[in-house]
Amino acid sequence: MNRRKISFVYRLFLVASLLTGIVLTLKNTTSIKYLLSYYTTQSNILCFLVFCMFLVGDMVQYNYQEKKWYPILKGSITITILVTAIIYLGVLVPNDLVMYTINCQGILGKKIGNLFVHFISPMMVVLDYYFDEKGRFALWNPPMWLFFPILYVGFVYSGKGKFYNIGGSREFAYFFLDYKKIGIKGVGVCITIIVVGIIVLGYLFVFLDYKLAKKNKTKENDET
Repeated sequence: MNRRKISFVYRLFLVASLLTGIVLTLKNTTSIKYLLSYYTTQSNILCFLVFCMFLVGDMVQYNYQEKKWYPILKGSITITILVTAIIYLGVLVPNDLVMYTINCQGILGKKIGNLFVHFISPMMVVLDYYFDEKGRFALWNPPMWLFFPILYVGFVYSGKGKFYNIGGSREFAYFFLDYKKIGIKGVGVCITIIVVGIIVLGYLFVFLDYKLAKKNKTKENDET
């Protein structure tokens, strides 16, 4: 089985993982509308849709990976869902904001769903990079990868979302976005830290991509 076929099979499992997490969390909640308002759910749905698109492209043999937009989109969704894992494990869990504490229909199903949407699926999205051509990321990409996280902040402050009262508030979802509790300055500091963190994380990806591309090129030259 060649690399392209292995990548296709891997993405089938990835899409299945994303779908499993989404379905389990939506099935075991008191309000689907509320859960759909959270960054975690939206980032998983985003990745699910994009990877479904990639699979369709593979099936019709469309060379989307060679397009200029591919590394921008791929890097963007990777960073977007990785932020889900980092904030959940690094910020929300230590502050006792555990999603399955919600009074839901099935605690076990909720726990399994949360494992998928917060850890398994994000890690699988990151590992999908293994199959990508190296050296495609550019220095100007990381600031562009802020698009979806910034869009979500705009969504929260638009008042369109509905949230559980398990942290932050029903109005702002997460405590670090709740200016009524920590003040505008506090929110500004939190958002600045997150933005800087995402950009730094993005440049780490670019640096890794550059190093792996250079290593592969050296290996190819040695073989010839």
